[in-house]
Amino acid sequence: MKNNLVAVPVILAAVALPLILSLSLNQGHFIYTLDDPYIHLALADNISQGHYGINPGENTAPSSSVVWPFLLAPFAGFSFFTIVPLILNILLAAGTAAVLSGFFKWENLPFTLASLFCFNLAGLVLTGMEHSLQLFLIVIAASGVSDFAVKGKLPRWLLPVLVLAPAVRYECLSVSLTALLFLFLAGLRKQSVTALLVCLSVLGGFSLFLVLQGLDPFPSSVFAKSSVVSGAGSVASLAGNLIASLRSVRGVAQAFLLVPLFLFGFAKGREKKLRLLALSTAVAVLLHLVAGRFGWFHRYGVYIWAYSVMVCFTLYRKRIEQHRTPALLLFLALSGNYLSGYTNIALASSNIYRQQYQMRRFVHNWLGEPVAVNDLGLVCLGYNHYVLDLWGLATPEALQGSENPLWVDSSAQASGVNCAIVYRDELPGIQHWTRIARMELAPPLVVCVSGGVDFLSAPWASADSLELIVRDFATTLPGGIDLYWYR
Repeated sequence: MKNNLVAVPVILAAVALPLILSLSLNQGHFIYTLDDPYIHLALADNISQGHYGINPGENTAPSSSVVWPFLLAPFAGFSFFTIVPLILNILLAAGTAAVLSGFFKWENLPFTLASLFCFNLAGLVLTGMEHSLQLFLIVIAASGVSDFAVKGKLPRWLLPVLVLAPAVRYECLSVSLTALLFLFLAGLRKQSVTALLVCLSVLGGFSLFLVLQGLDPFPSSVFAKSSVVSGAGSVASLAGNLIASLRSVRGVAQAFLLVPLFLFGFAKGREKKLRLLALSTAVAVLLHLVAGRFGWFHRYGVYIWAYSVMVCFTLYRKRIEQHRTPALLLFLALSGNYLSGYTNIALASSNIYRQQYQMRRFVHNWLGEPVAVNDLGLVCLGYNHYVLDLWGLATPEALQGSENPLWVDSSAQASGVNCAIVYRDELPGIQHWTRIARMELAPPLVVCVSGGVDFLSAPWASADSLELIVRDFATTLPGGIDLYWYR
């Protein structure tokens, strides 16, 4: 309880500081640190109206989470709808802090406080996405398997958590599958098999739902962002993903934890359940290295980092408590980019405000007709016209078609699209459209790393008319944005 009284207010303050700073940078507008949460909000709004997709009459699966849009849907229509993810994530972060407090105990308060930042709790809150729920479930799972390994008693909430976690994010399968394997080998065969079947049934049921909608069995965002899924799990895709993981700072830090896990797992004289826990966790880490991702503003991979760190703490608790200072310093060092990421939260929000939010203003208040984009969220939320997504989340055919000028032109004409606002250089199929202007952000660039988007006119549309609209819009832009004209 004493630990909770410290940790929960600390995380609330840690969220409030960058939130207040971002409001100052964004002229009083609250904006998440990514454009993606607005995709979930748009999908949730349509779910509340009985439609699974972004554009009316067009079924799509742009969200990589099964359950998150459905959690948001009941709040659609309320004036506070856009801040519902923020409210939920703050509550989840406070809950996560409470679980971490109980796990580390009062005597290890420095580890509790460090974990709040080393697990990027505040950063996840302000992304507005499902990662706060993911982390909440994973720290519960880590605490539960640790309790079972040490005390031999199965927490009654552990199996439901392991079943639910992959429905929050598919990558949680690495934890759920290996944790259930651990429980199976530790003697809980009936319970673990039952939980596995329920877990796979939930995911399978959602895939069946997508197929019945005329879609692929996985969301388009999973295809777009996972080289393993888009590569059909081939050896080449798995090997390529592993190499990419080990080329990243986070991947190397994560791989470092394989050493203590394997050392404990193969050590003689250790208690069997603890050895099984060590080896199953090592397998979970390997699964993420081979099939998962890191980065994307410090949200991919944080779940497996938290899980493996907590298991390592359980395995080596006595030794860590004997050498608290060097252990804490090592924890902080291996979590370095999560710590530095905290300082960039407000700047990330400012990037989104000065790029995607301005795109939204232009499309909603000046253009007022169908549009093509590659950043979907803020533009499509509450928009009453068709949005052609050249990135492929709301328009799955664009995953391959955006490289083909014929596909881009035919899709745009069929949708009534005369204007595109895109990262032109990243879309080969739209290079022939007429460039009007480029909206460029001033540094520092945190999440909008390409720096600018181009306003393009379709070959069959009037470039002069679009230019007049863009020039009128340009007079209203806030500071920190430069507009360069091509004509």
